[in-house]
Amino acid sequence: MDTTEQQEKVLSTAEPSASKVVSTIDQSFGFLSEINVSLPLSQLIMFAVFTSLCLILGKHKAGLLAAYGFLFYWVFVLNQGYFMKQFEDTSGGVYVYGALGMATGLVGFVGLIKKTE
Repeated sequence: MDTTEQQEKVLSTAEPSASKVVSTIDQSFGFLSEINVSLPLSQLIMFAVFTSLCLILGKHKAGLLAAYGFLFYWVFVLNQGYFMKQFEDTSGGVYVYGALGMATGLVGFVGLIKKTE
């Protein structure tokens, strides 16, 4: 048996497991392809300008915190209806998501104002 035949044999036996992994990933993240998101152009421009300025000026923590703030606003506030549908109209899930997002933002803000030694 030459090398190409061995490679084909290995690939043919690996295919079912690879296709199983791909189908699992597709099932897990398939809902992302169904989302239609529209963001205001003015906010996108503000996001790009502010984060670029932070990076140019060397304020990396501020840039990361600003990016987090914009993304949290876009995902949680602008698309709240989508989240209510995803959590099947249970307000508890939305509040937990919001509370964890705010807690993460607070930790980021504390890290921003804390001086590194």
